[in-house]
Amino acid sequence: MSQSVNDSLSEDRKVLLGMLRTLLSDLQNIQQLGAGYYDSVSFIDRYNKLLEVARDIFPSSRLMETFSPIEAVKSVDPVDKMKMTQKVLIEGGQLISLIESSLDHAPESSKAGE
Repeated sequence: MSQSVNDSLSEDRKVLLGMLRTLLSDLQNIQQLGAGYYDSVSFIDRYNKLLEVARDIFPSSRLMETFSPIEAVKSVDPVDKMKMTQKVLIEGGQLISLIESSLDHAPESSKAGE
């Protein structure tokens, strides 16, 4: 793979990593407001879109096969909302770990900017 392609993939991973961290932070902030006065569907939709991007960035990774889109179920029940947000938090956290690991193991030439 050419250096410019490696650099582009590395940059995409870094951007995706930041977007996932922000999504999970926003979700935790909204969730802490309590009483289920939030709509988890928008968070699930966003997670699913970011998962699609991750699949494009990691097309041959067997670990990507362990992630599935999360089904968005519109519910007013706070327990249902909590369960859905927990899925996003868990899956998003795992996806962050995968991306961080891939950045940690990037070829040295990509890290050094050669």
